Amino acid sequence: MEDLVEHAAPLDLVGVDSETETVYRHLLGRGGGTVDDVAKALGVPHERSLDLLERLHRAGLVSRRASGEFLTVDPRHALQTLVESRERQLATIREVAGSLGTIFDAAKHPMPGGHGTVLISSPEVVGDHYYRIKQSARAEILELARPPFLLVPNEPLVEAAVSRGVRVRAVYAASSFAATNGTEELDGLVSRREEARITATLPIKLTMADRSAALVSLSLTANSTECLYTEAPPLLQALAELFEHYWAGASPLATASHPNAQSSGHRVSREREPTDREHNLLAMFAAGVKDEAIARQFGISSRTLRRRIQDLYLELGATDRFGAGVAAARRNWV
Repeated sequence: MEDLVEHAAPLDLVGVDSETETVYRHLLGRGGGTVDDVAKALGVPHERSLDLLERLHRAGLVSRRASGEFLTVDPRHALQTLVESRERQLATIREVAGSLGTIFDAAKHPMPGGHGTVLISSPEVVGDHYYRIKQSARAEILELARPPFLLVPNEPLVEAAVSRGVRVRAVYAASSFAATNGTEELDGLVSRREEARITATLPIKLTMADRSAALVSLSLTANSTECLYTEAPPLLQALAELFEHYWAGASPLATASHPNAQSSGHRVSREREPTDREHNLLAMFAAGVKDEAIARQFGISSRTLRRRIQDLYLELGATDRFGAGVAAARRNWV
């Protein structure tokens, strides 16, 4: 296989690596093929050939028949779709750059006195500010959560905030559910009744109370606790806008305060509504959470999860995660 991928790989720019591109070029010359065809022609193990073909399928460069055959689609349209997707991703980065630049400026030029912006790094001080923000909130708590975690999630702290009328909204990176220590768990989200959403990744960690005080990470390495605490209005506004950007694009998780039956808008009357587990499974699909991490979150074996995934595919008339997402959207399940 190595001698087949020596050519330049321009499709790397849209997320298709050289090995996958080699398989794609092979299929283009033949209009398609099966896993066995690819394995035999390119000398690639069967399991690896299937993985490469699935990558092309997820990228929209090939279609898959019920028989298992993969068929190429017109690359002039398929690649244009990938280019447009990458352009949207780059536009998001441009939007985030301004907010992160504000954080950078504040860290480089801290403003003591009336502005209330300080750089902190001690784990004890960071923990003190984090608890103070959560306990002082009277109307709203906003949170962007992702590993590495300094503190174990404090469910009673959030429950207390909700009980006094505070609206708690949190966006979790998919890696929050994949980690094995200090992680968020679905049952915990339900018990503390926050409004939770999940997204593929987050650039920072953020906790904000009433848009009047915020704690934001300045490092994402496991051995660093450097954070910025601020009460400066311009910086708070930028951080709030950053949160709302990720909140709008994240997939809702079904929780006690906002079950899927109340958050999905109108329904098609002849079709049932999704269960909470189906709703959360689809949300994790959208965020790219791996099967192993999903099984751990649901407290079931990988075999049981695979069976439930197949049941979901059968219900939605789909054969993969992408198809399930499309079918679920048509039913207003997500």
